[in-house]
Amino acid sequence: MTFLIAVAGKGGVGKSTVSALLVRSLSHKGTMLAVDADPNSNLGQKLGTDVPGTIGGVREGLLSKQGQLPRDMSKQEYLKIKLKQILAEGDTFDLLTMGRPEGPGCYCYVNNLLRVFVDQLMDSYDHVVIDNEAGMEHLSRRTSKSMDLLVLVSDPTQVGVGTAVRLSDLADELDLKVGRKLLLINGVRPGDEDRASALAETSGLPFHLLHDDDIVRKASFSGTPLKGDEPLANELDDIIPSLFPSSRRRAG
Repeated sequence: MTFLIAVAGKGGVGKSTVSALLVRSLSHKGTMLAVDADPNSNLGQKLGTDVPGTIGGVREGLLSKQGQLPRDMSKQEYLKIKLKQILAEGDTFDLLTMGRPEGPGCYCYVNNLLRVFVDQLMDSYDHVVIDNEAGMEHLSRRTSKSMDLLVLVSDPTQVGVGTAVRLSDLADELDLKVGRKLLLINGVRPGDEDRASALAETSGLPFHLLHDDDIVRKASFSGTPLKGDEPLANELDDIIPSLFPSSRRRAG
């Protein structure tokens, strides 16, 4: 049974960083697929993984062929082959990058095929972490899977928490199937825990605080991959057993 985690939040709050560190941690507890669904596509960089291609590129490539596929190859076969080619396979996790959104043209047929194939791919892993763009409308188009956990990342500001609440409401409006929701307040400075907790409580969501990490911040500035042994990674490791008890059982 696949345990699927979707991560969302406004830009600049550390959403992709949290996604990358979750991938690092859960990759030691079973098979792991990371999905970069943010058009900015920087999850691969944070994980130190080269991106051989994107779903967007596959989609545009098929549409540009205009029926010029080999005679013995169907569109379904072409997409399956290309999906395998763009999957970055590593020792402890694999990475699938969505890439750019659709341009002008008719994408319904191709998108429906890709949705089926991506869902099938997800089924072959113990854990899937999806790093989303700021909004989540594309989730309903990209996968029909239910989410075991929706992680909403915010900085310790009213604006960030307000955005997280709106994204939580948006998930309900889109009728996304979500098992649990969790708010992570990222970048809390020592001594500000009480203020951050009071702010998080206004969301009405269960929450955890994550402290500001100078090592992670410097890695982001320099484009250095995250190793998974940073103080922020250790904080996430500490809360994972209570968040994902099923992943602990699988690991055994």
